[in-house]
Amino acid sequence: MVSVILPTYNRAHLLEETIRSVLQQEYTDLELFVLDDGSEDHTSDLVRSIPDARINYQRFPHTGHTGRLKNFGIRHAAGDYIAFIDSDDTWKPGKLERQIKLLEDNPSLGFSITDVTTFRDDTILIPHSYKLQDTIECRSIFRDMKESRFIVYNPTLIIRKGCLERTGYFSETMRSGDYNFNCRLAWHFDAGIIYEPLVMRRVHDSNMSRDIPFENYAEYLETFEYLYKEKMIERRYLLQAKGNAWFKMGKLHAAKGNWSLAWQHYRKSLRYTPLKGDAYRGIWQAFLQSFRHA
Repeated sequence: MVSVILPTYNRAHLLEETIRSVLQQEYTDLELFVLDDGSEDHTSDLVRSIPDARINYQRFPHTGHTGRLKNFGIRHAAGDYIAFIDSDDTWKPGKLERQIKLLEDNPSLGFSITDVTTFRDDTILIPHSYKLQDTIECRSIFRDMKESRFIVYNPTLIIRKGCLERTGYFSETMRSGDYNFNCRLAWHFDAGIIYEPLVMRRVHDSNMSRDIPFENYAEYLETFEYLYKEKMIERRYLLQAKGNAWFKMGKLHAAKGNWSLAWQHYRKSLRYTPLKGDAYRGIWQAFLQSFRHA
């Protein structure tokens, strides 16, 4: 059995499509945990209107921390495998079947991931995210992740439940905790990567990743601090991560016209990565813009 974990909050207008993309998989031996973080819309009525005994709906007080919901699903999961999906994304037909077959054929793998197609409304924005296409790799992705050269999209992720004995669960203090969890998973286990977009990743105005970009970078930094403390990475990777995070937060401030804050973040970036030319250019741009608006 596969236990599918679906956290949601105020997504009733998108949720039915997500749920049906799971229930209509050819691989039918599954249970679906719909874990509601205190939605204020008609999420509860919507889920209960779908007549499928495989759905387990639970509603919690709102906290905004999806790790807490995922951990609830993990603790109550009856499946040998655990999969995740976001409440605004959908799975393509055959996703579960292909990933389970890959894991069954390769017992040494701890988890499987796939590529995604990113879309908005009826427009395909990014057909696929990985350079490789139409092939499969079985390997460690931890080095690529620590060098920020590889991203794991959690709605593609399927793991063996037994892996959790070594990785632990999701952080419940972080807003998401996905990156932290995925790094720990990749440290301990090899991945089966299907280089084909089997998940449709929706972009819209209320995406969490768009609402809390600064918190995302805070979790990124906290994760690298953890990896360094646990001796999973060398110090140079920690410094590189700090430099990159402060630089990207500087760019976010610059995009909002907060030139003073942009300048401060670019300076912090250079403290950790002093050879980063883009940070020097950012400082100069922030200085000029501040002078013009003085």
